[in-house]
Amino acid sequence: MTKLLDPICDMVVDLAEACDQGLTLEMSDREYAFCSHACLVKFSKAPAQYIPKVEAWLAAGGSAAASEGHHAMAAHPDAQPLIDNGMREWYKSCRCCLSEAYPKVVEALDAEKTSA
Repeated sequence: MTKLLDPICDMVVDLAEACDQGLTLEMSDREYAFCSHACLVKFSKAPAQYIPKVEAWLAAGGSAAASEGHHAMAAHPDAQPLIDNGMREWYKSCRCCLSEAYPKVVEALDAEKTSA
């Protein structure tokens, strides 16, 4: 199973799953994978801005270096994840992706931000 870094929000995604969902983009150097359509569109508008992040991630071994603490997924898809620092970082880096995965978490963080 090949994993790739979504260079927009730093989520590590499964290439095959992203491909099945139409969330990949083939470029001359490699295929890029994304967690959401919003990230794919943002990348496609300025790929040169994001390609170095993927290159650095791959050079570092393509593991926890870029994704540690990001996108903490719940064990069960219907379970509400804990709003920890990883979730807050995900919210800061790519609110749209978090909203697609966990709309109730975004509601809670929006409310938290408004009350602050």
